[in-house]
Amino acid sequence: MSDNLKTKTTSAFSWALGGQLSNQIIGFVITLVLARLLTPEEFGLASLVMVVNLIGQIFIDAGISSGLIRNKTVNNTELSSFFWLNIIIGVIMMLLVFMISTFIANLYESENLAPLLQLSSLQFFLSSLGLIPMVLRKRDIDFRFLSQLDVGVNLSSGLITILLAFLGFGVYSLIFRSIISGIVNAGFLWGKTSWRPTWVFSYKSIKPTLNYSTGILGLSIVNTISSNLSTILIGKVFSVATIGIYNRAANTRGLILKNFGPLFNKVLFPVLSKIQDDEVRLQSYYLKAIQMVSLLAVFFMALLYLFSDTIIYYLYGEQWTNAAPMLKILSVAGLVLPISNINLNLFMVKGKSRFLMSYELAKHILSAIVMVISINYGMEYFLYSLVAMAYLFFFMNITLTYKKFKFSIRAQLMAFTSKLIPALLLVIAIELLILPKEVSLTYMLIVSPIFTIIYFVSAFLIDKELYFLIRDLVKPKLKQVATKLSNYF
Repeated sequence: MSDNLKTKTTSAFSWALGGQLSNQIIGFVITLVLARLLTPEEFGLASLVMVVNLIGQIFIDAGISSGLIRNKTVNNTELSSFFWLNIIIGVIMMLLVFMISTFIANLYESENLAPLLQLSSLQFFLSSLGLIPMVLRKRDIDFRFLSQLDVGVNLSSGLITILLAFLGFGVYSLIFRSIISGIVNAGFLWGKTSWRPTWVFSYKSIKPTLNYSTGILGLSIVNTISSNLSTILIGKVFSVATIGIYNRAANTRGLILKNFGPLFNKVLFPVLSKIQDDEVRLQSYYLKAIQMVSLLAVFFMALLYLFSDTIIYYLYGEQWTNAAPMLKILSVAGLVLPISNINLNLFMVKGKSRFLMSYELAKHILSAIVMVISINYGMEYFLYSLVAMAYLFFFMNITLTYKKFKFSIRAQLMAFTSKLIPALLLVIAIELLILPKEVSLTYMLIVSPIFTIIYFVSAFLIDKELYFLIRDLVKPKLKQVATKLSNYF
Protein backbone atom coordinates (compact mmCIF):
# COMPACT_ATOMS: atom_id res chain seq x y z
CA MET A 1 0.00 0.00 0.00
CA SER A 2 1.45 3.36 -1.00
CA ASP A 3 2.08 6.06 1.59
CA ASN A 4 -0.53 8.26 -0.07
CA LEU A 5 -3.16 5.52 0.13
CA LYS A 6 -2.25 4.80 3.75
CA THR A 7 -2.70 8.45 4.59
CA LYS A 8 -6.03 8.59 2.76
CA THR A 9 -7.24 5.40 4.45
CA THR A 10 -6.30 6.62 7.93
CA SER A 11 -7.93 9.98 7.30
CA ALA A 12 -11.04 8.34 5.84
CA PHE A 13 -11.47 6.06 8.85
CA SER A 14 -11.01 8.96 11.28
CA TRP A 15 -13.55 11.14 9.49
CA ALA A 16 -16.01 8.25 9.08
CA LEU A 17 -15.72 7.38 12.77
CA GLY A 18 -16.05 11.02 13.84
CA GLY A 19 -18.99 11.53 11.53
CA GLN A 20 -20.79 8.45 12.81
CA LEU A 21 -20.37 9.41 16.45
CA SER A 22 -21.36 13.03 15.78
CA ASN A 23 -24.49 11.94 13.93
CA GLN A 24 -25.41 9.57 16.75
CA ILE A 25 -25.14 12.35 19.32
CA ILE A 26 -27.03 14.86 17.17
CA GLY A 27 -29.71 12.31 16.31
CA PHE A 28 -30.12 11.33 19.95
CA VAL A 29 -30.57 14.94 21.12
CA ILE A 30 -33.03 15.70 18.32
CA THR A 31 -35.01 12.56 19.14
CA LEU A 32 -35.22 13.55 22.80
CA VAL A 33 -36.79 16.87 21.82
CA LEU A 34 -39.14 15.39 19.21
CA ALA A 35 -40.30 12.65 21.60
CA ARG A 36 -41.77 15.38 23.81
CA LEU A 37 -43.41 17.22 20.91
CA LEU A 38 -44.88 14.27 18.97
CA THR A 39 -47.03 11.30 19.98
CA PRO A 40 -46.23 7.56 19.72
CA GLU A 41 -48.84 7.29 16.95
CA GLU A 42 -47.10 9.99 14.90
CA PHE A 43 -43.74 8.23 15.31
CA GLY A 44 -45.46 4.96 14.36
CA LEU A 45 -46.81 6.47 11.13
CA ALA A 46 -43.37 7.83 10.29
CA SER A 47 -41.87 4.36 10.95
CA LEU A 48 -44.23 2.75 8.43
CA VAL A 49 -43.34 5.41 5.86
CA MET A 50 -39.65 4.77 6.56
CA VAL A 51 -40.05 1.03 5.94
CA VAL A 52 -41.59 1.69 2.52
CA ASN A 53 -38.80 4.15 1.73
CA LEU A 54 -36.06 1.75 2.81
CA ILE A 55 -37.41 -1.00 0.58
CA GLY A 56 -37.72 1.42 -2.34
CA GLN A 57 -34.20 2.75 -1.84
CA ILE A 58 -32.81 -0.76 -2.38
CA PHE A 59 -34.01 -0.73 -5.97
CA ILE A 60 -32.53 2.71 -6.63
CA ASP A 61 -29.05 1.67 -5.51
CA ALA A 62 -29.46 -2.05 -6.32
CA GLY A 63 -25.83 -2.67 -5.44
CA ILE A 64 -24.75 -0.27 -8.21
CA SER A 65 -22.76 1.97 -5.87
CA SER A 66 -20.76 -1.01 -4.54
CA GLY A 67 -20.09 -2.18 -8.10
CA LEU A 68 -18.89 1.23 -9.28
CA ILE A 69 -16.71 1.74 -6.20
CA ARG A 70 -14.98 -1.62 -6.63
CA ASN A 71 -14.33 -1.10 -10.37
CA LYS A 72 -10.73 -0.08 -10.98
CA THR A 73 -11.77 2.43 -13.64
CA VAL A 74 -15.04 4.00 -14.75
CA ASN A 75 -15.66 6.09 -17.86
CA ASN A 76 -18.16 8.80 -18.70
CA THR A 77 -20.37 6.45 -20.72
CA GLU A 78 -20.74 4.08 -17.77
CA LEU A 79 -21.39 6.88 -15.28
CA SER A 80 -23.90 8.63 -17.53
CA SER A 81 -25.70 5.37 -18.29
CA PHE A 82 -26.06 4.57 -14.61
CA PHE A 83 -27.13 8.14 -13.85
CA TRP A 84 -30.03 8.01 -16.31
CA LEU A 85 -30.92 4.47 -15.22
CA ASN A 86 -31.11 5.63 -11.59
CA ILE A 87 -33.23 8.64 -12.54
CA ILE A 88 -35.68 6.36 -14.38
CA ILE A 89 -35.85 3.93 -11.44
CA GLY A 90 -36.30 6.84 -9.02
CA VAL A 91 -39.22 8.24 -11.00
CA ILE A 92 -40.80 4.79 -11.35
CA MET A 93 -40.51 4.15 -7.59
CA MET A 94 -41.93 7.60 -6.84
CA LEU A 95 -44.98 6.99 -9.06
CA LEU A 96 -45.43 3.42 -7.82
CA VAL A 97 -45.47 4.40 -4.13
CA PHE A 98 -47.77 7.33 -4.92
CA MET A 99 -50.24 4.97 -6.62
CA ILE A 100 -50.22 2.21 -3.99
CA SER A 101 -50.26 4.58 -1.01
CA THR A 102 -54.05 4.25 -0.59
CA PHE A 103 -53.78 0.44 -0.67
CA ILE A 104 -51.09 0.48 2.05
CA ALA A 105 -53.17 2.91 4.13
CA ASN A 106 -56.21 0.63 3.86
CA LEU A 107 -54.06 -2.36 4.78
CA TYR A 108 -53.14 -0.65 8.06
CA GLU A 109 -56.56 0.96 8.46
CA SER A 110 -55.04 4.44 8.70
CA GLU A 111 -56.33 7.18 6.44
CA ASN A 112 -53.47 9.45 7.58
CA LEU A 113 -50.88 7.13 6.05
CA ALA A 114 -51.73 7.70 2.36
CA PRO A 115 -50.84 11.44 2.12
CA LEU A 116 -47.64 10.82 4.10
CA LEU A 117 -46.53 8.12 1.66
CA GLN A 118 -47.41 10.32 -1.31
CA LEU A 119 -45.36 13.22 0.04
CA SER A 120 -42.40 11.05 1.02
CA SER A 121 -42.29 9.38 -2.43
CA LEU A 122 -40.37 12.47 -3.62
CA GLN A 123 -37.36 11.03 -1.75
CA PHE A 124 -36.88 8.36 -4.40
CA PHE A 125 -36.19 10.93 -7.10
CA LEU A 126 -33.91 12.94 -4.80
CA SER A 127 -31.94 9.80 -3.87
CA SER A 128 -31.46 8.81 -7.51
CA LEU A 129 -30.28 12.35 -8.29
CA GLY A 130 -27.45 12.23 -5.74
CA LEU A 131 -26.27 8.61 -6.08
CA ILE A 132 -23.56 8.98 -8.75
CA PRO A 133 -21.94 12.10 -7.20
CA MET A 134 -21.81 10.23 -3.87
CA VAL A 135 -20.15 7.25 -5.59
CA LEU A 136 -17.52 9.54 -7.10
CA ARG A 137 -16.71 11.06 -3.72
CA LYS A 138 -16.34 7.57 -2.21
CA ARG A 139 -14.11 6.47 -5.08
CA ASP A 140 -11.85 9.41 -4.24
CA ILE A 141 -11.95 8.35 -0.56
CA ASP A 142 -13.25 11.82 0.25
CA PHE A 143 -14.81 10.85 3.56
CA ARG A 144 -13.92 14.19 5.07
CA PHE A 145 -16.44 15.91 2.81
CA LEU A 146 -19.01 13.09 3.13
CA SER A 147 -18.79 13.07 6.93
CA GLN A 148 -19.04 16.85 7.15
CA LEU A 149 -22.01 16.77 4.78
CA ASP A 150 -23.78 14.05 6.79
CA VAL A 151 -23.32 15.94 10.05
CA GLY A 152 -24.37 19.25 8.50
CA VAL A 153 -27.48 17.78 6.87
CA ASN A 154 -28.40 15.88 10.02
CA LEU A 155 -28.07 18.94 12.23
CA SER A 156 -29.81 21.44 9.93
CA SER A 157 -32.68 19.14 8.98
CA GLY A 158 -33.09 18.14 12.64
CA LEU A 159 -33.39 21.74 13.78
CA ILE A 160 -35.93 22.46 11.04
CA THR A 161 -37.90 19.36 12.08
CA ILE A 162 -37.99 20.52 15.70
CA LEU A 163 -39.24 23.94 14.57
CA LEU A 164 -41.96 22.37 12.40
CA ALA A 165 -43.03 20.03 15.22
CA PHE A 166 -43.16 22.98 17.63
CA LEU A 167 -45.34 24.89 15.14
CA GLY A 168 -47.81 22.00 15.07
CA PHE A 169 -46.97 20.16 11.83
CA GLY A 170 -47.05 16.85 13.70
CA VAL A 171 -45.91 13.76 11.81
CA TYR A 172 -45.40 15.86 8.65
CA SER A 173 -42.38 17.43 10.34
CA LEU A 174 -40.68 14.00 10.24
CA ILE A 175 -41.52 13.53 6.55
CA PHE A 176 -40.30 17.01 5.67
CA ARG A 177 -37.02 16.22 7.41
CA SER A 178 -36.20 13.41 4.98
CA ILE A 179 -37.17 15.54 1.98
CA ILE A 180 -35.09 18.51 3.17
CA SER A 181 -32.17 16.14 3.78
CA GLY A 182 -32.46 14.76 0.25
CA ILE A 183 -32.50 18.21 -1.36
CA VAL A 184 -29.56 19.56 0.66
CA ASN A 185 -27.57 16.34 0.25
CA ALA A 186 -28.00 16.23 -3.53
CA GLY A 187 -27.24 19.96 -3.85
CA PHE A 188 -23.93 19.82 -1.99
CA LEU A 189 -22.87 16.59 -3.72
CA TRP A 190 -23.33 18.14 -7.15
CA GLY A 191 -21.60 21.30 -5.99
CA LYS A 192 -18.55 19.28 -4.95
CA THR A 193 -18.47 17.09 -8.09
CA SER A 194 -17.08 18.41 -11.38
CA TRP A 195 -18.46 15.50 -13.43
CA ARG A 196 -21.69 16.08 -15.36
CA PRO A 197 -23.79 13.46 -17.21
CA THR A 198 -24.04 13.44 -20.99
CA TRP A 199 -26.99 12.35 -23.12
CA VAL A 200 -25.77 8.81 -23.61
CA PHE A 201 -26.95 5.37 -22.50
CA SER A 202 -25.09 2.13 -23.17
CA TYR A 203 -26.36 -1.12 -21.69
CA LYS A 204 -23.18 -2.87 -22.82
CA SER A 205 -21.03 -0.56 -20.68
CA ILE A 206 -23.04 -1.17 -17.49
CA LYS A 207 -23.79 -4.89 -17.93
CA PRO A 208 -20.71 -6.19 -15.99
CA THR A 209 -21.50 -3.98 -13.00
CA LEU A 210 -25.19 -4.95 -13.14
CA ASN A 211 -24.23 -8.63 -13.08
CA TYR A 212 -22.21 -8.00 -9.93
CA SER A 213 -24.92 -5.91 -8.26
CA THR A 214 -27.76 -8.41 -8.82
CA GLY A 215 -26.62 -10.66 -5.95
CA ILE A 216 -26.25 -7.68 -3.63
CA LEU A 217 -29.78 -6.54 -4.56
CA GLY A 218 -31.31 -9.88 -3.57
CA LEU A 219 -29.50 -10.04 -0.26
CA SER A 220 -30.34 -6.38 0.49
CA ILE A 221 -34.05 -7.03 -0.08
CA VAL A 222 -34.03 -9.99 2.30
CA ASN A 223 -32.03 -8.13 4.98
CA THR A 224 -34.14 -4.97 4.79
CA ILE A 225 -37.48 -6.77 4.96
CA SER A 226 -36.23 -9.01 7.76
CA SER A 227 -34.86 -6.13 9.85
CA ASN A 228 -38.11 -4.18 9.45
CA LEU A 229 -40.52 -7.09 9.73
CA SER A 230 -41.32 -6.28 13.35
CA THR A 231 -42.57 -2.81 12.35
CA ILE A 232 -44.65 -4.28 9.52
CA LEU A 233 -46.24 -6.95 11.74
CA ILE A 234 -46.84 -4.78 14.81
CA GLY A 235 -48.62 -2.13 12.74
CA LYS A 236 -50.85 -4.72 11.12
CA VAL A 237 -51.73 -6.80 14.20
CA PHE A 238 -51.81 -4.08 16.87
CA SER A 239 -51.76 -0.34 16.12
CA VAL A 240 -49.63 2.41 14.66
CA ALA A 241 -49.09 3.80 18.18
CA THR A 242 -47.68 0.42 19.27
CA ILE A 243 -45.11 0.69 16.46
CA GLY A 244 -43.96 4.01 17.88
CA ILE A 245 -43.66 2.62 21.40
CA TYR A 246 -41.84 -0.54 20.28
CA ASN A 247 -39.41 1.41 18.10
CA ARG A 248 -38.68 3.79 20.97
CA ALA A 249 -37.64 0.80 23.11
CA ALA A 250 -35.66 -0.82 20.28
CA ASN A 251 -33.94 2.44 19.32
CA THR A 252 -32.96 3.10 22.94
CA ARG A 253 -31.24 -0.28 23.05
CA GLY A 254 -29.80 0.47 19.61
CA LEU A 255 -28.05 3.58 20.93
CA ILE A 256 -25.58 1.15 22.47
CA LEU A 257 -25.62 -1.88 20.19
CA LYS A 258 -25.44 0.10 16.95
CA ASN A 259 -22.34 1.95 18.10
CA PHE A 260 -19.71 -0.14 19.84
CA GLY A 261 -20.62 -3.40 18.04
CA PRO A 262 -20.12 -2.23 14.44
CA LEU A 263 -17.16 -0.03 15.37
CA PHE A 264 -15.50 -2.96 17.10
CA ASN A 265 -16.08 -5.12 14.02
CA LYS A 266 -14.46 -2.50 11.77
CA VAL A 267 -11.24 -2.92 13.74
CA LEU A 268 -11.61 -6.66 14.41
CA PHE A 269 -12.11 -7.75 10.79
CA PRO A 270 -8.79 -6.43 9.40
CA VAL A 271 -6.89 -7.63 12.48
CA LEU A 272 -8.26 -11.18 12.23
CA SER A 273 -7.72 -11.13 8.46
CA LYS A 274 -3.98 -10.58 8.95
CA ILE A 275 -3.63 -13.70 11.15
CA GLN A 276 -6.25 -15.91 9.45
CA ASP A 277 -3.70 -18.63 8.68
CA ASP A 278 -2.31 -18.78 12.25
CA GLU A 279 -5.01 -20.87 13.94
CA VAL A 280 -3.61 -20.49 17.47
CA ARG A 281 -3.37 -16.70 17.34
CA LEU A 282 -6.69 -16.43 15.50
CA GLN A 283 -8.53 -18.35 18.21
CA SER A 284 -6.78 -16.34 20.94
CA TYR A 285 -7.74 -12.98 19.38
CA TYR A 286 -11.26 -14.21 18.67
CA LEU A 287 -11.85 -15.23 22.30
CA LYS A 288 -10.40 -11.93 23.55
CA ALA A 289 -12.80 -10.11 21.25
CA ILE A 290 -15.75 -12.03 22.72
CA GLN A 291 -14.53 -11.24 26.24
CA MET A 292 -14.23 -7.51 25.60
CA VAL A 293 -17.56 -7.20 23.79
CA SER A 294 -19.28 -9.33 26.45
CA LEU A 295 -17.88 -7.11 29.20
CA LEU A 296 -19.47 -4.03 27.64
CA ALA A 297 -22.66 -5.60 26.31
CA VAL A 298 -23.55 -7.27 29.62
CA PHE A 299 -22.83 -4.07 31.54
CA PHE A 300 -24.98 -1.78 29.40
CA MET A 301 -27.83 -4.27 28.94
CA ALA A 302 -27.94 -4.87 32.70
CA LEU A 303 -28.32 -1.13 33.31
CA LEU A 304 -31.10 -0.91 30.72
CA TYR A 305 -32.85 -3.86 32.36
CA LEU A 306 -32.60 -2.43 35.88
CA PHE A 307 -33.53 1.16 35.07
CA SER A 308 -35.73 0.87 31.97
CA ASP A 309 -38.64 2.69 33.66
CA THR A 310 -36.49 5.59 34.81
CA ILE A 311 -34.55 5.86 31.54
CA ILE A 312 -37.68 5.97 29.37
CA TYR A 313 -39.55 8.36 31.66
CA TYR A 314 -36.78 10.92 32.05
CA LEU A 315 -35.46 10.74 28.50
CA TYR A 316 -38.69 10.81 26.53
CA GLY A 317 -41.52 11.77 28.88
CA GLU A 318 -44.58 10.18 30.45
CA GLN A 319 -46.30 9.37 27.14
CA TRP A 320 -43.58 6.80 26.39
CA THR A 321 -43.72 4.83 29.65
CA ASN A 322 -45.24 1.78 27.90
CA ALA A 323 -41.89 1.38 26.12
CA ALA A 324 -40.14 0.55 29.43
CA PRO A 325 -41.37 -3.09 29.77
CA MET A 326 -40.42 -3.67 26.13
CA LEU A 327 -36.95 -2.24 26.70
CA LYS A 328 -36.49 -4.56 29.68
CA ILE A 329 -37.23 -7.63 27.56
CA LEU A 330 -35.23 -6.44 24.56
CA SER A 331 -32.20 -5.80 26.78
CA VAL A 332 -32.11 -9.53 27.57
CA ALA A 333 -31.75 -10.28 23.85
CA GLY A 334 -29.15 -7.51 23.56
CA LEU A 335 -26.73 -9.45 25.76
CA VAL A 336 -25.74 -11.79 22.91
CA LEU A 337 -26.38 -9.81 19.71
CA PRO A 338 -22.91 -8.16 19.51
CA ILE A 339 -21.23 -11.53 20.09
CA SER A 340 -23.19 -13.07 17.24
CA ASN A 341 -21.85 -10.33 14.97
CA ILE A 342 -18.29 -11.30 15.93
CA ASN A 343 -19.06 -14.94 15.16
CA LEU A 344 -20.19 -14.00 11.67
CA ASN A 345 -17.07 -11.85 11.18
CA LEU A 346 -15.00 -14.97 11.64
CA PHE A 347 -16.71 -16.64 8.67
CA MET A 348 -15.88 -13.62 6.50
CA VAL A 349 -12.25 -13.73 7.65
CA LYS A 350 -12.01 -17.41 6.71
CA GLY A 351 -13.49 -16.78 3.26
CA LYS A 352 -16.83 -18.49 3.92
CA SER A 353 -18.91 -15.68 2.41
CA ARG A 354 -21.11 -17.97 0.29
CA PHE A 355 -21.89 -20.20 3.23
CA LEU A 356 -22.55 -17.13 5.34
CA MET A 357 -25.07 -15.77 2.83
CA SER A 358 -26.99 -19.06 2.79
CA TYR A 359 -26.84 -19.31 6.57
CA GLU A 360 -28.08 -15.76 7.06
CA LEU A 361 -30.92 -16.33 4.59
CA ALA A 362 -32.02 -19.44 6.50
CA LYS A 363 -31.94 -17.49 9.78
CA HIS A 364 -34.04 -14.68 8.29
CA ILE A 365 -36.64 -17.16 7.06
CA LEU A 366 -36.81 -18.91 10.44
CA SER A 367 -37.07 -15.57 12.26
CA ALA A 368 -39.89 -14.44 9.98
CA ILE A 369 -41.86 -17.65 10.60
CA VAL A 370 -41.45 -17.39 14.37
CA MET A 371 -42.39 -13.70 14.40
CA VAL A 372 -45.50 -14.24 12.26
CA ILE A 373 -46.69 -17.02 14.57
CA SER A 374 -45.80 -15.43 17.92
CA ILE A 375 -47.31 -12.00 17.23
CA ASN A 376 -50.78 -13.55 17.06
CA TYR A 377 -50.51 -14.47 20.76
CA GLY A 378 -49.82 -10.92 21.93
CA MET A 379 -47.04 -8.37 22.15
CA GLU A 380 -45.35 -9.99 25.14
CA TYR A 381 -45.10 -13.36 23.36
CA PHE A 382 -43.72 -11.56 20.32
CA LEU A 383 -40.99 -9.88 22.37
CA TYR A 384 -40.02 -13.13 24.08
CA SER A 385 -39.81 -14.80 20.68
CA LEU A 386 -37.20 -12.20 19.71
CA VAL A 387 -35.22 -13.12 22.82
CA ALA A 388 -35.52 -16.83 22.02
CA MET A 389 -34.30 -16.25 18.45
CA ALA A 390 -31.34 -14.20 19.67
CA TYR A 391 -30.14 -16.99 21.97
CA LEU A 392 -30.89 -19.74 19.45
CA PHE A 393 -28.74 -18.01 16.86
CA PHE A 394 -26.06 -17.32 19.48
CA PHE A 395 -25.74 -21.04 20.24
CA MET A 396 -25.96 -21.92 16.55
CA ASN A 397 -23.12 -19.50 15.77
CA ILE A 398 -20.74 -20.80 18.41
CA THR A 399 -21.57 -24.39 17.41
CA LEU A 400 -20.77 -23.60 13.80
CA THR A 401 -17.45 -22.01 14.74
CA TYR A 402 -16.61 -25.32 16.40
CA LYS A 403 -17.81 -27.41 13.46
CA LYS A 404 -16.06 -25.29 10.83
CA PHE A 405 -12.92 -24.10 12.65
CA LYS A 406 -12.64 -26.35 15.74
CA PHE A 407 -12.96 -23.40 18.14
CA SER A 408 -13.90 -24.76 21.56
CA ILE A 409 -17.59 -24.33 22.45
CA ARG A 410 -16.71 -24.35 26.15
CA ALA A 411 -14.12 -21.58 25.71
CA GLN A 412 -16.60 -19.43 23.78
CA LEU A 413 -19.30 -19.90 26.40
CA MET A 414 -16.88 -19.19 29.24
CA ALA A 415 -15.80 -15.94 27.58
CA PHE A 416 -19.43 -14.81 27.76
CA THR A 417 -20.70 -16.39 31.00
CA SER A 418 -17.72 -15.12 33.02
CA LYS A 419 -19.20 -11.64 32.46
CA LEU A 420 -22.86 -12.69 32.64
CA ILE A 421 -22.80 -14.47 36.01
CA PRO A 422 -21.59 -11.56 38.19
CA ALA A 423 -24.01 -9.20 36.43
CA LEU A 424 -26.89 -11.64 36.84
CA LEU A 425 -26.25 -12.05 40.58
CA LEU A 426 -26.04 -8.27 41.00
CA VAL A 427 -29.26 -7.67 39.06
CA ILE A 428 -31.14 -10.24 41.15
CA ALA A 429 -29.86 -8.74 44.40
CA ILE A 430 -30.70 -5.16 43.36
CA GLU A 431 -34.16 -6.09 42.07
CA LEU A 432 -35.05 -7.98 45.26
CA LEU A 433 -33.45 -5.76 47.89
CA ILE A 434 -32.95 -2.20 46.63
CA LEU A 435 -35.01 -0.96 43.69
CA PRO A 436 -38.34 0.67 44.56
CA LYS A 437 -41.49 -0.09 42.60
CA GLU A 438 -41.94 3.47 41.35
CA VAL A 439 -39.74 5.42 38.93
CA SER A 440 -36.90 7.04 40.83
CA LEU A 441 -34.03 9.02 39.31
CA THR A 442 -32.39 9.28 42.75
CA TYR A 443 -32.14 5.51 43.13
CA MET A 444 -30.71 5.15 39.62
CA LEU A 445 -28.02 7.77 40.30
CA ILE A 446 -27.08 6.05 43.57
CA VAL A 447 -27.33 2.40 42.54
CA SER A 448 -25.82 2.54 39.04
CA PRO A 449 -22.31 3.65 40.22
CA ILE A 450 -22.37 0.94 42.90
CA PHE A 451 -23.40 -1.64 40.29
CA THR A 452 -20.64 -0.42 37.96
CA ILE A 453 -17.89 -0.76 40.55
CA ILE A 454 -18.95 -4.18 41.82
CA TYR A 455 -19.54 -5.52 38.30
CA PHE A 456 -16.16 -4.54 36.86
CA VAL A 457 -14.24 -5.59 39.97
CA SER A 458 -15.98 -8.99 39.94
CA ALA A 459 -15.46 -9.45 36.21
CA PHE A 460 -11.75 -8.63 36.43
CA LEU A 461 -11.25 -10.89 39.47
CA ILE A 462 -12.76 -13.76 37.49
CA ASP A 463 -10.80 -12.86 34.35
CA LYS A 464 -7.52 -11.19 35.35
CA GLU A 465 -6.06 -11.65 31.87
CA LEU A 466 -8.79 -9.40 30.44
CA TYR A 467 -7.97 -6.73 33.04
CA PHE A 468 -4.31 -6.64 32.01
CA LEU A 469 -5.28 -6.63 28.33
CA ILE A 470 -7.57 -3.61 28.75
CA ARG A 471 -5.05 -1.88 31.02
CA ASP A 472 -2.32 -2.25 28.39
CA LEU A 473 -4.67 -0.86 25.73
CA VAL A 474 -5.93 2.09 27.77
CA LYS A 475 -2.78 3.12 29.63
CA PRO A 476 -0.88 4.56 26.63
CA LYS A 477 -3.97 6.53 25.58
CA LEU A 478 -4.33 7.99 29.07
CA LYS A 479 -0.68 9.01 29.04
CA GLN A 480 -1.16 10.79 25.72
CA VAL A 481 -4.16 12.67 27.07
CA ALA A 482 -2.27 13.59 30.28
CA THR A 483 0.70 14.85 28.23
CA LYS A 484 -1.53 17.02 26.04
CA LEU A 485 -3.29 18.45 29.08
CA SER A 486 -0.01 19.22 30.85
CA ASN A 487 1.29 20.98 27.72
CA TYR A 488 -1.93 22.96 27.45
CA PHE A 489 -1.89 24.16 31.04
